[in-house]
Amino acid sequence: MSANLIKSIGGILVCGYLLLLSVRDQLNFYIHPRYQTFTLIMAIVGIIFLVIDITLQLKASKKVSSKTKRHISPASLIGTVILLLAYIIPPAALSPSSVAQRESPTPATTDSFCAMPTPSNGQTDISINRWRSALRSCNQANFFNGKNITVIGFVSRDILQSYGYDYFYVTRYLISCCAVDSVPVKLLVDNAHSNNHQDGTWIRVSGILLQKIVNGKPEYVITNSQVTTIDQPSQPYELLGL
Repeated sequence: MSANLIKSIGGILVCGYLLLLSVRDQLNFYIHPRYQTFTLIMAIVGIIFLVIDITLQLKASKKVSSKTKRHISPASLIGTVILLLAYIIPPAALSPSSVAQRESPTPATTDSFCAMPTPSNGQTDISINRWRSALRSCNQANFFNGKNITVIGFVSRDILQSYGYDYFYVTRYLISCCAVDSVPVKLLVDNAHSNNHQDGTWIRVSGILLQKIVNGKPEYVITNSQVTTIDQPSQPYELLGL
């Protein structure tokens, strides 16, 4: 089997894997919904062209001496095995272990705009990202004190345990295109029983916002919290623009 042939087969495996993820409703783990239709169309087109390419290669191979054929390299073989394993191993959303590595610096705000966030279209809950944006946009101290809040995310303690705080983060990844560009958005939760929830546990948190001094700077914390364990949503990420 030639190197070009194995590359074409690998391309079909990649395109087929994207289609399989869509059938399993797991494409949300990797790609923003607004790009999924385009991705699936390109995967189908890719399979068609690759099948044509393989057909032409097989016809041409009959006319070429075996001595002139390029045989597959170990790297190509390993890549094909990895692709085959992807079909077997269940995909998973980004884990809490990568929160610190993906965190981006907090943008400095010069203008102050204080207003309660609202749910995005078609949603009933206000996302963590909308809450976080509203909190960061407001320079008026204690503006959100006493406001009720309910958010969904997973538990992430990050570096909080190093400081001895009895807090944890309720966290969710925000994506604009795909999982590669994801950024974690999170809010602090004050809960005396936070150790009952392991990192990565999906929860719904309801409580009251209160500004406290955390690690030397003011930070809004969800207090008087009621924490309920839930299943991971079918769309585990928050979506920029939706």
